[in-house]
Amino acid sequence: MVVNHFSPRTIRSYSAAVNRLYAFHDTPLASLSDDKLVSFICSLKEDNGLSAASMRIAVGAIKYFYRHILDRAALVEKIPYPKKEKHIKVILAGKEVKQLLDLTQNLKHRLILKVLYSTGLRRSELLALRPEDFDWKNMQLIVRQGKGKKDRHTVLARSLRADYLDYLKKYTPTGHFFYGRNKSAPASENLLRWVMLQAVARAQITKKVHLHTLRHSFASHLLSINTDIVTVQKLLGHDDIRTTMAYLHLGNRPNAEPRSPLDIIYK
Repeated sequence: MVVNHFSPRTIRSYSAAVNRLYAFHDTPLASLSDDKLVSFICSLKEDNGLSAASMRIAVGAIKYFYRHILDRAALVEKIPYPKKEKHIKVILAGKEVKQLLDLTQNLKHRLILKVLYSTGLRRSELLALRPEDFDWKNMQLIVRQGKGKKDRHTVLARSLRADYLDYLKKYTPTGHFFYGRNKSAPASENLLRWVMLQAVARAQITKKVHLHTLRHSFASHLLSINTDIVTVQKLLGHDDIRTTMAYLHLGNRPNAEPRSPLDIIYK
């Protein structure tokens, strides 16, 4: 999986799923039949209440293990992936985002939230940021090796610069822009979740939101200020424009110059 450039998160998830399969049947995995594989997958839903997304990860792990480790691709060929669950994406209003940011007094925590919302980054992309990725001359943020191991650019908000400069002065990052207990390692995903949880509580937001809600809000707000959908697709790093079209809550007219929505709520 390392050779295939799987992310550490995917490697952990796949390894956990295969270990879970072994624990379920308590027998060598090479001797299992397709019926036993299906019974395990069914148990994930019936006995453990896993979501379709978690089940899809488990199926992907099993298929990878039997195809590439045990060289028994035919055994898993007919095992289907559970259908994706379709949920309406929760979007924060501009006023809610501004309140969430303004009530976050810790500089590092506020900048984390501002960067996530103003650029539409994923968690892993935020944690991979380095100081040199901020291109203020061209008002672009370089996203290196994002999902699918592809580089891309997204927008930088002018209203981000003051906190950015204060952060550089106070924390002096040299490697990881948002580092953890020491500068040699990035901040943890647990910290990001805690920062968001605390910010939501302070802002008294009752919607069911999480870190990825800031990315959803970024996309939806860009479309609401008439940014072209193909531009939004490129900023988000979507391979398929149909993924981006899920944010088309409002009709939009093309705008050749994308702006970060953070500059709209702070204008």
